[in-house]
Amino acid sequence: MTLSLAATALSWLIAYALVCWAHPFGRCWWCKADGRNAAGYCNACNGSGRRKRLGRRLYEAIRREYRDGTK
Repeated sequence: MTLSLAATALSWLIAYALVCWAHPFGRCWWCKADGRNAAGYCNACNGSGRRKRLGRRLYEAIRREYRDGTK
């Protein structure tokens, strides 16, 4: 039971990592990919309607730490 749960979790993690690699941007949750919200211009996505996925931001933070640490 535990092994199958771990395998399922690992497969979901790998699938999400592949999605973040292939499609790093997702729809903006604030303006629903319109670029505008009720107040006008969307500050969450800078009006583009697209935001970086959480996994992509995590990957970039790890890469930045690695790059800055090896200088």
